[in-house]
Amino acid sequence: MGSIEAVESYGNLLCSGARVTVQGCIETSNEHEVPILWVTKCRLLRSTWRPSVVRTLLDLLHAGKLDIQEAADALELPGGYAQAEAVAEGKTSETERQWMAAEITQTLQSENSRTGKVTDSMIESLDAFESAREAYPIEVVKFASTSGGSFEYGTAATILDMNSNRASPERSRWSRAKKPQLMWMIDQISTVLTSHPEYGQRKLKVVDIGGGKGLLSNLLAETFGEKIVEVNVVDISKSAINNGMMRAKRRGLGNIRYDAQDATTLDVAGVDVVVALHACGTLSDVALGHAVNQGAGFVICPCCFRSNPHLRVPMPASREKGIQLVTAEEWLDTTTGLYEPLKQLAEMQGDMNLSSKAMHTICGLRATAVDRLWRDKTSMVSTSIKSFPIGFSTRNLCLVGKFDSIQDRGGIS
Repeated sequence: MGSIEAVESYGNLLCSGARVTVQGCIETSNEHEVPILWVTKCRLLRSTWRPSVVRTLLDLLHAGKLDIQEAADALELPGGYAQAEAVAEGKTSETERQWMAAEITQTLQSENSRTGKVTDSMIESLDAFESAREAYPIEVVKFASTSGGSFEYGTAATILDMNSNRASPERSRWSRAKKPQLMWMIDQISTVLTSHPEYGQRKLKVVDIGGGKGLLSNLLAETFGEKIVEVNVVDISKSAINNGMMRAKRRGLGNIRYDAQDATTLDVAGVDVVVALHACGTLSDVALGHAVNQGAGFVICPCCFRSNPHLRVPMPASREKGIQLVTAEEWLDTTTGLYEPLKQLAEMQGDMNLSSKAMHTICGLRATAVDRLWRDKTSMVSTSIKSFPIGFSTRNLCLVGKFDSIQDRGGIS
């Protein structure tokens, strides 16, 4: 194959799921009497979908250790040779190659790469809720590494840079995934906050459900300031809450409060906006339930669709009975028989196209529930599903509720 370096390079790329052609000769006359294949030429026809291998392939291309056309073909790049050439000529940063790898990983997946079995009930559930996907199509919101849409976006970026003490910013997961997610969320929250008719006239109350260490909420409180927002972070983990409190104290934030408690029974009277970043499983439904009951806007990014099945969702009953705690299936107006296969499919590995369809379906059901159960008819929001680049996270969908018009504020308890 020419060199030890070439052998090592292909050794990192040839694994389950890859297709390759080899040329060489077979030696049968040896002391062990075992046929030996001496490879003289190797070419990768198609890469495996596995993220670590795709990233390695892009790094080898960047380092000049892989043929440009071979890489373009193996990765099935939409831009073909020109796109691969840009990588080889050093026109992409390591962070950009990480994002590119995540997108390529998705396109390389198919039914042949699945690590689980797709059952008839999964397909039936997808078909049963096709209308939810049609009613709430995904709006792709791109990310620019050097500029954002809102003034708050730029402010948030500056704050993150000032407060970050992480080493190796270009290579770190913080730089390529967590930081851009936070900036993307701030941009969406800014859109919802500024759509509120009383924005800038009084402090708006924001609740972060499952806010953990406060990475999002501390940034939110600092970006908008004490005159605009008052933030409450709620998480069941006392250690996470204490961590977030210490970070807020070090940054001198006076417009944020931390509470270690169950989000299900949380008193959210008067809340204006509910946010959650990677709210696991039914916790996303809990956050949306609070928003519905209070007539609040929301920015909710779901995660781990099978988690927290024990949680109960605060759902409006009658005006006399107020709020009742129900299962996720009751909140979504479906059955366990239809909902459980959807959650399983959303967590399936190796076929992002199918799992993404399941995630879209679940988000569509949640958006449908919001519009169906909205209590405060004088406080309306338009519900949409947005996505950020998959390079930040494979859980890249977000439910956004932006205010349309409000004549009278105040939730119903």
